[in-house]
Amino acid sequence: MIISMLRDDWWWPWWVSTLIDLAVVLLATGVLVWTSRRWVKVVAGVFIVAGLVAAVMAPIVMTDDSKGPGMRDDGPMMEDR
Repeated sequence: MIISMLRDDWWWPWWVSTLIDLAVVLLATGVLVWTSRRWVKVVAGVFIVAGLVAAVMAPIVMTDDSKGPGMRDDGPMMEDR
């Protein structure tokens, strides 16, 4: 019950998510440069690509909620037929 309440009230702007994604990309890039193991480089490359995609997509999929956390209006619900 508490977890669902936290999930509904947790909110941050898109740029915070982008900063987290870019930090992951930076860390993965460091691992990619530092390591000599091929499978670690592959995993780091996957993290780099995923982090870049997430960083670019964050402003598109996350809207700035001017009302603040827990105050969003999703519009009317569709009825089941």
